[in-house]
Amino acid sequence: MSEFTAEITGQLAALLAASFWAVATILYHRAGSHFSPLQMNLVKGVIATPLLFIVSLLLGNSLVVSSGFWVLALSGVIGITIGDSCHFAALRRLGPWHAMLLEYLAPPLAAFMAWVFLTDSLSTIEITGAVITLSGVLWVVTEKAPDKQPALSLSGIFFGCGAALCQATGLVMAFSVLQSEQMNAIDAAFVRLAAGSILLAAIVGLSKQGAYKAIIKQFRTINPLPLLGAIVFGTFLAIWLQQVSIANINPGLTQTLLSTAPLFLIPISLLKKQRITVRSATGALVSLGGIAILFL
Repeated sequence: MSEFTAEITGQLAALLAASFWAVATILYHRAGSHFSPLQMNLVKGVIATPLLFIVSLLLGNSLVVSSGFWVLALSGVIGITIGDSCHFAALRRLGPWHAMLLEYLAPPLAAFMAWVFLTDSLSTIEITGAVITLSGVLWVVTEKAPDKQPALSLSGIFFGCGAALCQATGLVMAFSVLQSEQMNAIDAAFVRLAAGSILLAAIVGLSKQGAYKAIIKQFRTINPLPLLGAIVFGTFLAIWLQQVSIANINPGLTQTLLSTAPLFLIPISLLKKQRITVRSATGALVSLGGIAILFL
């Protein structure tokens, strides 16, 4: 694959993943009232992990147990076991728009960690971009709630920030492995999701007796199609596309394009006749502009 083709492939993969995440966030939010964040995360992993494994086998599995394998597994624990659980907790408390908007914190965090751990330098312009991104997020989350509308949940903001931190950490770790070892993007996605889901299964199983039976019973009482759609688009396909993007372009550009996900919620919300304030939309655009300055 030529350098130009690889760059285009990486960019399109990231944008498609962002659109899938936006749709999946809406669907996950609908199912959030039926499951706790840990339960939702486990259901997602149990369904999506075998799908990734099947595709990995069909494409020619290249998994080798090496130091990079264990780094990917650890990145899955951080990004999926912890990060996705935090995201579902934020989604439940804040709703799709604000939960996704807090993910704008991930790019500057990823840049900072790449500077610390991968010896990437940060210029004055890049630092300015990070500050602009943070300012845009703060502009939105400090918006005064309309009359008769509850203020944003502080615990939701905390979980959203935690999700962004874990996402940035996992991204930097995955990038370091994919740049140093020959591994397919789908294999990397499988390792991360499997590792995160295995630990999550242990946590859920030990937290309460009969926890698995309760999840199965609850799953049977709901319409599973929205949740299955969210898992297929937001986890199976989006994680695969994310790894494809990381394998072809630098993590900064990947994170910039992935960060367009909240913008895809604007037309979706308008179609559903849901209100997004001018301040929220402006803050989202300012944050995205900061990310572009940071990485582009």
